[in-house]
Amino acid sequence: MEGAINWFEVICERMRDYSEGNIWSTWDELLCRTEDVANALADMLEQLYASQGEEIVINTGYYDPEEDKRNGEEDRHTGWWYVNMG
Repeated sequence: MEGAINWFEVICERMRDYSEGNIWSTWDELLCRTEDVANALADMLEQLYASQGEEIVINTGYYDPEEDKRNGEEDRHTGWWYVNMG
């Protein structure tokens, strides 16, 4: 859609790329300390895109510490909720 704003990219560009705060970005994901914040961001993004007449898929999930440890995948994402575009 011409003139449409890529809201996900706009938000990611303005977030820090480190896990010191409550929300941060890796450029392809927004990471949140709580599920409530992740869900609120997902809802907001869906509404912003809908205001431009676009339907998008927003995913949320959790990097579970126990699962990451079991799979040898512990990293700085472990324990954070994520928001990304599907």
